[in-house]
Amino acid sequence: MSKEWLENVPAYFDGYLKLVGEDDVIEAMKNSKSEFAAWATDISEDKGTYAYQEGKWTVNEMLQHVIDTERIFQYRSLSIARGEMNELPGFDHNSYAKNSKANQRKLSDLISEFTRLRDASIDLYSSMDETNMRYKGMANGFVVQPVLFGYLITGHLRHHLNVLGARY
Repeated sequence: MSKEWLENVPAYFDGYLKLVGEDDVIEAMKNSKSEFAAWATDISEDKGTYAYQEGKWTVNEMLQHVIDTERIFQYRSLSIARGEMNELPGFDHNSYAKNSKANQRKLSDLISEFTRLRDASIDLYSSMDETNMRYKGMANGFVVQPVLFGYLITGHLRHHLNVLGARY
């Protein structure tokens, strides 16, 4: 599933999409999973509740945000690929983070959860054919396609890995 399929992508997503150099969505997901695994081997458990500045998310909260967002993008992709005609809602990522209780969890558990979740994303996208990947639906006020969310899943993770590398 190639990027050439992306049609009329809202500018809102450009920052994430620029972080995806791969043309194949499955390859992009696998590569970013490997990048995550490399990051995860270099971080100690005690960094989970660290935030680089007061009022910023901790490492645990950021990772929980990545997990929550990937789940939402999976759901949107699945819904649209199966022909959902109702508009799918947006979500307030700050409210999700606030209510996540991520700092009550172990960093290693979040890392394991993300790894399993990414495998599920790869399985989901591997199960879709070209027609379903190109279906159009509405999510958060935008016309979108499942293939777009596959690339966003990768770009979103890479964005947060960049932040973690620079600030944490």
